[in-house]
Amino acid sequence: MEWTKKDITDAFRIFFTLLKDGIIEEDNSELRYAYQRSEVRQLLEDIIEKEAEVKIFSAKGNIYLTPGLDNRFFGYKNLELLKKMKLNNNTELYLAYFVILVLISKFYNSEDQSLASRQFLPIEELEKTITSYIENISDRENDEIKEIEEELSINLKSISEVWMDIPSFDDTIKNLRRAKNNRISFLIKVMDFLEEESLIQVLEDYTIRPLPKMEYLIIRYYFHNERKEMLLSYLNNEINNKV
Repeated sequence: MEWTKKDITDAFRIFFTLLKDGIIEEDNSELRYAYQRSEVRQLLEDIIEKEAEVKIFSAKGNIYLTPGLDNRFFGYKNLELLKKMKLNNNTELYLAYFVILVLISKFYNSEDQSLASRQFLPIEELEKTITSYIENISDRENDEIKEIEEELSINLKSISEVWMDIPSFDDTIKNLRRAKNNRISFLIKVMDFLEEESLIQVLEDYTIRPLPKMEYLIIRYYFHNERKEMLLSYLNNEINNKV
């Protein structure tokens, strides 16, 4: 396929717009139309995605960009994530990873690879589920925790200690986004980051819903990850052990 100057220009306009804004929304008809042209799509897929180590995709009318797993330029480093989420140290960051894992398991806990099992999740329910997992971890013997940590490559003991040290909730708090030192506010910091990445939306600080970008990434990558099976199996066993 031969490319014209306009094809190349349009492909780079799409790429740089995504780098700047993170999203091309449905009402941007000019770039949406350009993205639908096969010449532009081929340029994006064969040249830009490979050389920049990114994936550009369309989901429910919008166009998104996500960095590859090993992308050193567009992916986040731990220090950058600490600042983004306003966390104090790497242990809190690993706790944030655990929170994201549990969040995903609440929406995508089945083998159905086309739909989330639910559309909304109250933040309070997420906090209770995480606390349930953490309490179960805390009740285990050290040798058993070490065995699970080695199997899952997650430092469960450290993140459980951090979580249990955070007060569960303060009913007197009126503004959760400004509040500190409670579990709901910690969750909101993590959710703020995911919201900024166009992965979820938090409705009135209380309810989470996944957005098309997350749905695409979950279906495209999550269901093809053997580690997901191991982690979900562990979490499900934790639920059963609590019953």
